[in-house]
Amino acid sequence: MSPGEEGGARILEQAPIQGWARRTLYGGGGPAGSAWRAVSRPLGWAWGAAADLRHGAALEAARLDAPVVSVGNVTLGGGGKTSLVLWLLEHGLPREVTPAVLTRGYGRAEEGVVVLEPGAREWRMAGDEPALIARAGAWVGVAADRVEAARAVARRVAPDCFVLDDGLQHVRVARSLDLVTFTEIDLSAPARCLPAGPLRQGPGVRPPVAAWIVTGADPRERRWPAGSIGEAFAGWWSAMPGTPATWRDAGTVSLAAWRTGGVEPFDAAGAPVVAFAGVARPEPVVDFAARAGIEVRALAAFPDHRAYGVADVARLLASHPGAAFVTTEKDAAKCEPEWFGDRPVGVLRRRLDPQDPGLLTALVREAMAWPR
Repeated sequence: MSPGEEGGARILEQAPIQGWARRTLYGGGGPAGSAWRAVSRPLGWAWGAAADLRHGAALEAARLDAPVVSVGNVTLGGGGKTSLVLWLLEHGLPREVTPAVLTRGYGRAEEGVVVLEPGAREWRMAGDEPALIARAGAWVGVAADRVEAARAVARRVAPDCFVLDDGLQHVRVARSLDLVTFTEIDLSAPARCLPAGPLRQGPGVRPPVAAWIVTGADPRERRWPAGSIGEAFAGWWSAMPGTPATWRDAGTVSLAAWRTGGVEPFDAAGAPVVAFAGVARPEPVVDFAARAGIEVRALAAFPDHRAYGVADVARLLASHPGAAFVTTEKDAAKCEPEWFGDRPVGVLRRRLDPQDPGLLTALVREAMAWPR
């Protein structure tokens, strides 16, 4: 394990090489990270050029049988995409519509097309994020080819609209609206495409009908560092509508309660608290726990979409005797309460709150041509 520090908490990398790569893409990684960003710069240019070509093929995209609202981002992982999808399902779509979410399903046990009914909680065949979305009450189609996913859903239900999760670069599907998420951390990172930086595309590929959502800052009111994503995408902030957003603490509940839909609050019983997370950007988990009133002593950072097992939890328990634990909802979907014995385990629940929700709901209704 490779230790670091975030907000006073020790960062314990469970996969040190992957942890170094994550930090390097966002401008860290020490001297070795700086060297990597320098030598890989030509590869980043090639990636950006390929992204431009892919978007140029969007004219041939397939049109589904219902309007499509895409939620995506320009960086590798994170950005609040799934949180925005959940906000759309709860607040952003007209109450009378039946939506279906189309997603890739990273980290699942097998390929192929899977359809989850509203309320389904099985994650192994579909992936952790699809399970969270189905848990929120939506139909979910899971496949690498979202057109096939849409057809599979349509055999079960007739959706009024599709929400395309992580869809900005998925040009296979035509959409009526792109919602593009950023975080303040994203905007401070180097504006370089993979593998020299975190970008999956450059700012020149701008969706024709789109809005931006930036969590943690209003990009129009900040002077971003030279060479940063915030500076590179400055044209987006002025040319496209958008809104800042904040994270809201929805309460930390016990893992057992969360798995059954209960509301029993998490109680560390005076024990030191260790967080664990297998998400694209684990470091902000420490800060969010602090906002929820929980001081985290250490963060065990697993690779994104980690499929936890008994052995993972056994190592956590052995490494932190006497500690209580907290984790994210994405991670909680893959953990069984009995793995932790009598140790307290809490699930941090956070919700996205756009500053101008009316802007987003109006754009969504216009994209859906609703009411019809």
